[in-house]
Amino acid sequence: MESLTASFSSYLSQIDFSNLLQKTLVSVIVLIAVVISLKITYGVVNRVFDPEKLGLEPRDIRRITTLNHVTKAAIRAGVWTLASLIILGQFINVGSLLAVAGVGTLAIGFGAQGIVEDVMSGFVIVFENQFSVGDYVIIDETHYGIVESIGIRTTSVREFDGGLFIIHNGKIDRLINFSKGYVKAIVDVGFAYEEDINKVKEILEEICTDLHENHQDLFKIRPEILGVTRLDPSAVNIRVVCDEDASSKFMAENTLRQRIKEVFDERGIEIPYNKTVIYNREAIKKMHEKS
Repeated sequence: MESLTASFSSYLSQIDFSNLLQKTLVSVIVLIAVVISLKITYGVVNRVFDPEKLGLEPRDIRRITTLNHVTKAAIRAGVWTLASLIILGQFINVGSLLAVAGVGTLAIGFGAQGIVEDVMSGFVIVFENQFSVGDYVIIDETHYGIVESIGIRTTSVREFDGGLFIIHNGKIDRLINFSKGYVKAIVDVGFAYEEDINKVKEILEEICTDLHENHQDLFKIRPEILGVTRLDPSAVNIRVVCDEDASSKFMAENTLRQRIKEVFDERGIEIPYNKTVIYNREAIKKMHEKS
């Protein structure tokens, strides 16, 4: 380690500061070229991976958005690395410095294993399309939420309580992705035993048709009625299901519940709930007097 430090020190002592004005001007030109090249390449990437293209499914939009972010990150790292080598090359022999850095890399290689694992895992996640930005995932059975970003080293998941969970890509070994295909939006509807089951089913069919026709942005597929799924002590339960994208599952369920409640109130369908009736002595006495 001491020899490695001495080698670096000897190369640093050989820094050439002659023609400083010219080298500074070249460095400024390189930095301007970096900014321009990044803007141009970002524009090309935005055209190639454009999530706003018409006719794309939500899953495809999330996939393209992820590729857009990762491609920009890789280009940015490559451009800045090249620019740094060009600028350093004016002051010092970069080839010799890289040779010494290579020896240093071997020295710290074991310590950098985690970084290499994270980077490689990040590329595997993106190109195998294991999950994308916007997907609803559960990691290690304890952390669940929406994927907010996928970086070269880490992945960020916004949990439903608002917290941002950040995990190294190499540490992701157990993951459930609910955004691969459709998920089921499920609403259980309870009504009183005194109600006519066939009438209730007809009303629910009308609600499903109405939501599908007038809210196609949310209900691309018409909700279906599975029939009676449970007989509770105070209610008959009918289940309504619909295939939804993971990002719209909760909104679809909320919309279904709200519309069912509104229509049941309009049609006089009783939704049972626990009631408590309290009688005082005077009320009981009056009841006996009337009887």
